Amino acid sequence: MWPAGTRLLLCATLLHCVAPLRAQSANSPTAPPAAPQASSWHVLYEENFEGAAPFLNSSPAWAPDIHQTDDAFSDGGSHFPGVKPPTAWRIEAPFSKDGWLTVAAYSRSDKTAFGDLFSVVPDPANPANHVLRIASPQSTDGLVIRPTAQLPARYRVCVRAGYASFGDGKSARNGYAGKETAEPWGTDPSSAENGFYWLTILDAAPRPHNNIWIHHHRKVVIDSDNNKDAWTNIWEGHSWVADGQHPIMMFGLDKDGWDNGDNGLPFLSWSNNALQPSGEIRAVDAYKDSTWYTACIERNPTDFVLSISGDFKFGGQQTYTAPIPIKLVYRAEPGIPDFFMFGDPHNNYYRGSVYYDDIKLETWSVK
Repeated sequence: MWPAGTRLLLCATLLHCVAPLRAQSANSPTAPPAAPQASSWHVLYEENFEGAAPFLNSSPAWAPDIHQTDDAFSDGGSHFPGVKPPTAWRIEAPFSKDGWLTVAAYSRSDKTAFGDLFSVVPDPANPANHVLRIASPQSTDGLVIRPTAQLPARYRVCVRAGYASFGDGKSARNGYAGKETAEPWGTDPSSAENGFYWLTILDAAPRPHNNIWIHHHRKVVIDSDNNKDAWTNIWEGHSWVADGQHPIMMFGLDKDGWDNGDNGLPFLSWSNNALQPSGEIRAVDAYKDSTWYTACIERNPTDFVLSISGDFKFGGQQTYTAPIPIKLVYRAEPGIPDFFMFGDPHNNYYRGSVYYDDIKLETWSVK
């Protein structure tokens, strides 16, 4: 038994020691971890074509085509032995804040009015709003919009598009003037197909080329090809319908599929709320005339996420969302760049016009 005085001294010593121990425990490894920082989408850039519209006062000049041999599938590339590409002209010019967007145009005449291909005009649905009109007066014209720099590792890009007039998939001319062909890279009549791109991701800087070039540079795609042979199957809510009138395709390129040369790799189409078997050409729905839609493509660590919202022919007002695993997609591995693109990228197909607005690029960030 401790003597009384010793007991008092011991208690005082213990109390003196316990207090620092309690203070230290708050900072010890067993203390609750701090709350994680929130992550969210952050807007990098956006363009709504209001204010001082680009190029209206100073139109960029045409320059001789220097991109005919960029790679095997370019207009004078090794994939086309014996083919002499036509004399052609290009415009490539940055615009919007910090020049974050680039317009890339193509024509076989330097007398073509640039404003006939690229113009900022009143919104056909609301004249108080201004929008971009992209047009191809000839099937040999082409114009696309792309980011000036490659996309970040994780991104989401959206654009409003609509009031498309690129054929109908049923009439004899299908939006063409008549007698156009896919020359000199093919002999088929161009009128068999007519369309445009709502939004797509490529592995190289997008610019107009022959149609085979883009077949070998696409990763994921939202596009429409009005085809008279009705090779597109559209999900109309209960069954597949063979229909080439205003189909909307949402697909990735199957990296494990067979590349047949001209058409590239087979599609991994998204329709009927599922990823369809490789090679099936199945559309999610059909677009309406004189109607606006919003298309988005997101890339996250595991998937490309494609979506399109609006009032559709079969599904009515809704949003279609297509998650496509990155591991299935052609040239989606790290180190290969991503570029978005929309418009008419073909210089041997497609004739018509379409409107775009509200381009937004976002990246994932920690706040």
